[in-house]
Amino acid sequence: MFVVLFGLLALSCLPLSVLGVLEDRDAHMYRVNIYLPPKEGRDENADILEIKTKLAGLTDIKVLLSFKELGNSMVILVLRVDKACNWPQLTSFLARKGYEVKVTPVYYCSDVARELGLNMTRDFYDTVLEDDEDLVLGTQIFHVKDLTTAEYDEVLRQMFVRDMGILKAGQRAACFRTLAGLPVEVIHFAPVGQKKMEAIAEILHAPGNFDFEILRIQQLDRYTGGCE
Repeated sequence: MFVVLFGLLALSCLPLSVLGVLEDRDAHMYRVNIYLPPKEGRDENADILEIKTKLAGLTDIKVLLSFKELGNSMVILVLRVDKACNWPQLTSFLARKGYEVKVTPVYYCSDVARELGLNMTRDFYDTVLEDDEDLVLGTQIFHVKDLTTAEYDEVLRQMFVRDMGILKAGQRAACFRTLAGLPVEVIHFAPVGQKKMEAIAEILHAPGNFDFEILRIQQLDRYTGGCE
């Protein structure tokens, strides 16, 4: 379970010329899923509160976003690792605790949108979602199938065009793309309410070949170990 994380540690210590093309420039941002599997004697509340304490004490690793999946023992993080070789201060802790960990490099959706020809500044999406209690994580996976490169790029471009309209109408969201090949995976973290669910419905019914998954999440700072 932990091989991915240590592999990324080694990869992150390589110079950019080794890592690859310019699109890899934000390879020091990561989505980290930490799953606490059931175990005799395990106190889930105490473990999650200990994770919160550990995150607060990290140096050269900035926690951009931190959530807990509602109804599941999963902590979801987006980290910026300014000095990648400082990973062990977190990885050694997670390994010692015996958690299941998945690490995925990500970069900003706004960078993707600009590469597709849209006029979108990096601050168009939120980088923090501090004040909202009701949140979702939405994951879109865009399948290639029989599309040409130009057609596939246009599907992604239209998704960002819809995003721009939704955000200009008052919706807020943080957005990242998985740093990988195909199919493209895009993740949104967004506050929801009765009216804002209409924006999600618009995404669900949008044209295009993609899978869409929604998880209910809460700010990790709001997790106090009580009943959900």
